[in-house]
Amino acid sequence: MSLKHLVLIASAFAFAGLAGPQAAPAKDLPVFKVSVFAAPSQVVWFPVLIQKTGLDQKHGFKIEVQQKPSQVAYADFASEADPFCYCISTAAGGRFVQQGADVTLLWNIFNYDYYMITANPAVTKLKNIEGRTLLTDTVTGSWAIAAWFMQEQGVDLSKVQIRSSNARGAGSFAELKAGRADGAVLTPIDASVVLANAEGGLRALSFYDASVWEKYAHNRTLPSIAAGASRKWAAKPENLDLLRKLYAANLDAAEFVKREPEKAAELIEQGTGIPREALVYYFKHFGHLIDIRPISDNRDSLAVLTQKILPEAKQLDRPLTAKELDTYVSNFKPE
Repeated sequence: MSLKHLVLIASAFAFAGLAGPQAAPAKDLPVFKVSVFAAPSQVVWFPVLIQKTGLDQKHGFKIEVQQKPSQVAYADFASEADPFCYCISTAAGGRFVQQGADVTLLWNIFNYDYYMITANPAVTKLKNIEGRTLLTDTVTGSWAIAAWFMQEQGVDLSKVQIRSSNARGAGSFAELKAGRADGAVLTPIDASVVLANAEGGLRALSFYDASVWEKYAHNRTLPSIAAGASRKWAAKPENLDLLRKLYAANLDAAEFVKREPEKAAELIEQGTGIPREALVYYFKHFGHLIDIRPISDNRDSLAVLTQKILPEAKQLDRPLTAKELDTYVSNFKPE
């Protein structure tokens, strides 16, 4: 063997040493089956983005995204047939605990806000909806919270003609365009779908007021969607390790969205079919609602939600007890 060949071989080994340890092949990594609501729900975004960017393998696991209809995902989770769900509404989860499910929240994903979309030039603030027609889905916990915020900001709901409807973005927009409603209450993603394609004249008015919330919860944020798990399952060391890996990947994915919203939207669209323009609109206008952190940071907020607002709105049969709240709000630590 020539001296030249020996030098090349030695250089190759030296480069390999400098490169550091290589990631284990995907087939050797532990698999984490992550249940989410099926698209177009926003809970599917980060698991798909983690998968598309390889952040799962970077953090030492392989993610399998299981998209399910919302009722199926909740039934599987509440019965503990599925030990983990990246899809728990903080309002719905409180009902599961009250009904005896041994489940808990781990970390927050999205903070709460709802938006009133209006094309009426006279409606520039929430109070202007008095004497006018508002379209909303009145059976949801999110509407109960929105109604509470409206009253706290001086809106007399007895003066608002409320029409209950479960129409999503496009359906609500049609009602506004036809003049059959002065405002429509939408989730941030549904609002993004409407506003990203609107030709002008539409406005989004936020229901959430951090200063109002802080008076009750001593906290400026209210979790809306969180990752949840069976307590027994999450207590096992191998599962806790997987949860911490997913949490780390989740943080990286959230940073990727902030850094490259257009690229993130493109990847999520590829994996879900959710329109890219709606995703970009959300990231640029409502991206502040993405808030990945341990749920225990918002214990006081969840106490106000489950012991005051939801019971008063008949979304919970009664306030959660202190013991139920301790079960519901875990002390999950990322490391």
